[in-house]
Amino acid sequence: MAAIQHPPIPHTGPLASYWSRQVQELVLLPVTEFEAGQRERHQLYSLLTMALVACYWNGNKYGQQGNYPWRAKQRQPNQSGYVGGDYLGHNIASIAVDGQGEVIDFDFNHNEILASSVEHAESRLIRRVFSLTQLFDDWDTADSGSQTGTVGEPFTPARTPYSTLLNRVTIYTSLESCSQCSGIMALGSVKAVVFLHRDPGQNSIGNILYNLRPQGERYLPPLPIPADTFGLSYFGELNAGYEQFAAELKNNPESCVFLPDDPSKKRERSPSVTSFLCTDLAHDVFNRALQEFTQLKEVQYPDFAPPQEEGQPKPHNNAWVLQHLQRFLSYAIRKGQRGTPHKL
Repeated sequence: MAAIQHPPIPHTGPLASYWSRQVQELVLLPVTEFEAGQRERHQLYSLLTMALVACYWNGNKYGQQGNYPWRAKQRQPNQSGYVGGDYLGHNIASIAVDGQGEVIDFDFNHNEILASSVEHAESRLIRRVFSLTQLFDDWDTADSGSQTGTVGEPFTPARTPYSTLLNRVTIYTSLESCSQCSGIMALGSVKAVVFLHRDPGQNSIGNILYNLRPQGERYLPPLPIPADTFGLSYFGELNAGYEQFAAELKNNPESCVFLPDDPSKKRERSPSVTSFLCTDLAHDVFNRALQEFTQLKEVQYPDFAPPQEEGQPKPHNNAWVLQHLQRFLSYAIRKGQRGTPHKL
């Protein structure tokens, strides 16, 4: 009996159009050209995402004791261990932004604290956003005070239900999404996902899913947007830093990520991207992004706002966005907590 080919050759749909073409055609996406105001806007949200990672930084992937050769700057002042406390999860954060430009919420990778390899930042964030029924049932309720939007306009919170599809939501994530998170975002019909650092281990799965998107308006994968397309310099720095880290571990047998105090225990040499995201190389990049973000006093394109969509509220301009994002970081540090539900 002849073997049956699985899957059978498709004759219709997106996969059929790629079936006999080169793999690179399935992975490549056209480069998106952004006008100056939109580039600045993407950079603002990206800086907030990096600032969150810097503020919640924890490099103790293998515990607080022992020796991390790549983390000399993160030692306790008395040299007795490393700063950061218990390791809750990898240094990967995501924020969700609605169509008006307001941050809905943030979340982190929590693989360790929840003892689960599926608790990634984007998947946790999407589940969280779906759990919200009104935008201002979230972080800004308890932190609004006397807020204003554009100069002269009162700050009026929009009440938009988020228990439905998220086709006006953009996710900003500090590391390129995996297949699980890409799939969850597709099920939520997230509009776009901006990533600030490539993850070579994911094989551009977000690009592949986007190129294979079905016809129609439901369950569409988000458009992947690498941060270098809008000029975020930290994107290149993180990618170069990881290449340096991985090459050193590959080429130098004496190099390692962690040396336990007990010499009978195995040293860690895995060049994983999550181990890189514990190093001083990565920490320095995120700290510089935090400093840049907190020191921003004004934007270059204060009046820029994306076009208003039919039947939707008018998006906020970049001047409003900067104030909003800096307030959000203050909230996240003072009232948000990593590893627990955020204050609603």
